[in-house]
Amino acid sequence: MKTSGFALFLTAIAAHGDILSDFSPFLGSPNPDYDPAHLEPGTAVDHPSYAPFSPADSDFGVQQVLGETPERAPVNVFFNLDVNYTDNAPAATRALEDGSFYVSALIGASWQPLIANGWFADVGFFQEFYEFDQGDAIDFQNMQPYVGVVKNLVDLDDTIFFARYEYQRLTTGSISESSYSAQRIRTGLQKTLFLTSRQQLAAGLSAAFDLDANPERLERNEYATELTYTFWLTDALSTTAMWRCAYWDFDNGGRHDWNNLAGIELNYRICENATAYTSIYYSDNDSNSPFGVDDFQSWQVGLGLGINYSF
Repeated sequence: MKTSGFALFLTAIAAHGDILSDFSPFLGSPNPDYDPAHLEPGTAVDHPSYAPFSPADSDFGVQQVLGETPERAPVNVFFNLDVNYTDNAPAATRALEDGSFYVSALIGASWQPLIANGWFADVGFFQEFYEFDQGDAIDFQNMQPYVGVVKNLVDLDDTIFFARYEYQRLTTGSISESSYSAQRIRTGLQKTLFLTSRQQLAAGLSAAFDLDANPERLERNEYATELTYTFWLTDALSTTAMWRCAYWDFDNGGRHDWNNLAGIELNYRICENATAYTSIYYSDNDSNSPFGVDDFQSWQVGLGLGINYSF
């Protein structure tokens, strides 16, 4: 598999890289919690809770319990550990690509302090590790720090605007052996289209522009849209379906790709800070490259544990 294959593989199994997106299925979804201990104003900001839903509430919508604004924005730390199977693990050449079990781990942190007039800073970092069982598959790591801004556009029905600078670096074998790196500017809008006590439909539009990339032939711009639907079966159990479509416009060689990712995830909230999940995802990359050398299809299925903590 060429270097671009790592990017395609990450599209399928590392959508949780977008820390900003609070409706990302890989991080689970906020869940109405009717425990009175969680409805206290002092805890409502970091861990939003909702008043119990009952008939005749439709005129009022979902009632979130408001809380006191903390003097300092909390730092959010997260860790994910997954065991998965893919039918197309990345390898040195296409002939060696085969199915493989793999273990992936993600660790990161984010911070969104208030700047002024409804603008928030958006600072974060995450590091991912992928270890494959199949001998020809290439183990690799994905690192990405970022810094930007976020604003809730109240006049646009609480649409969230974001813009940020990202640096991405893929390494193989060891942290010192870089196989791909890029600097980019990403911006977009995210919106909850529909929300009740048990359902949420959200959408996002984004554009990412590479400032540079190494190898240079992989420098590109991305234009993407995303839909995510979550249904809460119980207070602790939810299921999420998502679809993401991206158009990649490469700067060199006239290459254009259409990349699609779709999947379903089942989440169980073990406690306030821990979620167990299982998922199945399908990814497809359709490129105009000659002889289909950059086309890619893959299934991933697995289970994992996510831990989130704020301080």
